Amino acid sequence: MEVRWRFRAMAPGEMNFDPMERELFGNEGINTRLARESIQNSLDAVADKSRRNPIRMRFSLAGIHSPLPAERAAPYLSGLIEHLGHINPEHLDDDIAERVLNNNLAAGGVPFLVIEDASTQGLNGDWWQFNDSDQQTGNQNHFFWFFRNIGRSGKGDSDNGSWGLGKWVFPDVSRVSAYIAVTRRSLDDKTLLMGQSILTKHTIGDERYEPYGFLGIAGENGLQLPLVMSDPDQQTFVERCIADFGLRLRGEPGLSVIIPFPRINAEDEENISASGLLVAIVRNYFYPIIDGRLEITVDEGDGSPPVDLTTNTIDNVIKNLDLQDAGELSEQSYAKLFEMCRECITIPDAAYTTLAELPSNDPTDADYATVVGLRDRYNSGELLAFRIGGYAQRKKEARKPTEFRLYLQRDDLLPHGHDYYVRGTLSISDMDHIRRYRSWALLRVDERDPLAAMLRDSEPAAHTSWRPQTRRVQDRWVAPRRRIDDVRHAPATMLSILETPQEGLQKDAFSDIFFWDGDETAPPDRGRARERSLIYNRKRIDPLLRRRREFAVSRINSGFRVTLADGVEEPPSRAQLQVGYEVPRGNPLKNYHPEDFRLHGRGETLTIHFGGCQVRPGREGNAVFLEIDNPDEFEFTVTGFDPLRDLHVRVEAVADNAEGDDAGTQV
Repeated sequence: MEVRWRFRAMAPGEMNFDPMERELFGNEGINTRLARESIQNSLDAVADKSRRNPIRMRFSLAGIHSPLPAERAAPYLSGLIEHLGHINPEHLDDDIAERVLNNNLAAGGVPFLVIEDASTQGLNGDWWQFNDSDQQTGNQNHFFWFFRNIGRSGKGDSDNGSWGLGKWVFPDVSRVSAYIAVTRRSLDDKTLLMGQSILTKHTIGDERYEPYGFLGIAGENGLQLPLVMSDPDQQTFVERCIADFGLRLRGEPGLSVIIPFPRINAEDEENISASGLLVAIVRNYFYPIIDGRLEITVDEGDGSPPVDLTTNTIDNVIKNLDLQDAGELSEQSYAKLFEMCRECITIPDAAYTTLAELPSNDPTDADYATVVGLRDRYNSGELLAFRIGGYAQRKKEARKPTEFRLYLQRDDLLPHGHDYYVRGTLSISDMDHIRRYRSWALLRVDERDPLAAMLRDSEPAAHTSWRPQTRRVQDRWVAPRRRIDDVRHAPATMLSILETPQEGLQKDAFSDIFFWDGDETAPPDRGRARERSLIYNRKRIDPLLRRRREFAVSRINSGFRVTLADGVEEPPSRAQLQVGYEVPRGNPLKNYHPEDFRLHGRGETLTIHFGGCQVRPGREGNAVFLEIDNPDEFEFTVTGFDPLRDLHVRVEAVADNAEGDDAGTQV
């Protein structure tokens, strides 16, 4: 029996490829990626989602401060160095490159990071399985889905993850793109050990090797197999690994992941640290911690005591974290959020206001009067709890009733609204829709509700927002866009109804429709007022059809087109274009949020065509600069906006030296 790292040699007809998974997570800090994805995997490994016993997790950084000595570390690196030496050197930092050059990867010791969970299922299932099985669901063979799939998931509707990419975080955090997993399984109480490395396609001599390698035992037909501690020939290696890396939670079913050479002291990103992990854990998993479903220990390993994050300690923990001074991620905001969560958890069902569906801000809506009737309670600062119904329908399946819970509380001391969204146990962290209201909002969707599955399918791989326009959710669900928009904008919609209109005479209530520039005591010039009111009405009815001095903006299906206006004698050479969705109150351009859309940058879902110009990004995702080099052919067209929302487009000539000249590269 030889335990070593092995990569499969590729056949001549196979496609060359390099894994691109890192691109899906690379815009977030390493602590955030590591905390969110590893905890998500552990929470999904619970057999009974309704159980109340907490999952226990441990993050240990002790191996960073006290690396494993070279002679003890060598057996866990056997066979890896020869493959590291043939990948692009750009993928290796200086320390690893020097170790590879000297043909001694373990020289100087091996720093490591440990992540463990307990009270989960462990990697159950047949470790000989290498292809999908019609007889087994994803929850029946975690080993197969964890080690032998990438970009594919066997998780069910009630799980947090669904892309099959969350485990990528383990090699992503390693400077040698490798990890070792030790699991104790709930079904047979067996303990297994296996490692995986994700490099790039590489060539050694005349052989091409695929990016994916494994630490284990060679089986038949190239299948790599785990070590089994109950096997007398393999027991010593597994037990030594548990001792060498200080694994502590293997007394019950669960999973331990060892990450050798974690990314530390990197020049281009933050370092892994206990404080960074704690901040990320609180932001992404405050709800299951407060609800008593998750307990986490973070051990810096530098002699300071470990930090326990539980429902009883989380309030004190945030007092010692490096949080923002103000805003949703500040200590004061978290303290209020935790208080709000505890109150929400204890609210009896009879205290909820139940709505058949999300009402609109329209007095003719069936539930409008019900919500208006709560204004006095809302204005007094009372916490309001709603159960809001609706439906979700998978394609080729029957429509199912759904529900989400929404909690709102007015707070006039807030500079702007704070809103939080939780699907199952995961906080959807990059959404912000109620800034114009001075209120707190918490929206929660139970993981067992069909709505949770729909929302999950609308999320990017990092699970940070709900995007109803994505192909993934459109392919799986019937009419998902309206339902998802209702959910993500529910706090803003409900607050627009609850906010009491200003009392007394509003002299400027219709100033954006009817023109009046006269004295308050004198009647206006009727003819002049009528003439200008027609102009304002035309602008109000269709803001996209108004013509500016140099440019004409016209509406097209799901978007707009910009051309030069007729009769322009001296076409401008440069223009700034800004877009926003119309809002009930305030400036639509200032109320733009990156989750609405992006004219440039990551996560783009719009289609842009242009001619006669060059397009350069502005500072915000809703702005671009147009460098017009051929006025006769100038045209700028954008489609793909939400057809249920009105657009506000502003385009105007700017000086050649205006800000943004070097704001980015060509789109």
